[in-house]
Amino acid sequence: MSPRTKEQNIDIRKNKRKLIMNSAIEVFAEKTFRGASVSLITKKAGISKGLLYSYFESKEDLLKQIIFEGIDEFIEVFNPNKDGVLTEEEFTYFVDKTFSLLGQDTHFWKLYFSLIVQPAVMELVQDKLIELVDPFIQILVEYYSKKGIENPMAYARLLGSILDGVSLNYIVDPEHFPLNEVKKIIIEKFK
Repeated sequence: MSPRTKEQNIDIRKNKRKLIMNSAIEVFAEKTFRGASVSLITKKAGISKGLLYSYFESKEDLLKQIIFEGIDEFIEVFNPNKDGVLTEEEFTYFVDKTFSLLGQDTHFWKLYFSLIVQPAVMELVQDKLIELVDPFIQILVEYYSKKGIENPMAYARLLGSILDGVSLNYIVDPEHFPLNEVKKIIIEKFK
């Protein structure tokens, strides 16, 4: 048997990290963040504590990485050329991609949202969450200002709240939620 290539080792690390994170999400959702232990997470993942600690400094670090990577997925599709200016085409792409991400792994997002609404979790991530979301809000404020919208901050916050609400409603009942129709309405009303 030949030694693994660098690419194979990278893939193994990515897969192991994802396994740990997914296991942790399930344990955090079931037991709450405070009620979850590293032992429960490692048991769920089928790994040793030492392996978990080779990827994450602590249970808190693991939680933060889960939350921030989930948010990064959405932020990554916002303003794709990263020039700080949102066009109508980029706005449509963002809404499309947001709903696509939700539909790709409903189970993950259901667990993710059940985790992020826990008060102990919000206490740990609130400052960083605001830091991550603020540029997104500012770009939307600029977008609506250029369109001549009165009170663009309220409009930007309303859109964010609607996207959060749609996401939560969709993951609760994905079979009956008219995601494509809702997406079209959001694009039509907020573009």
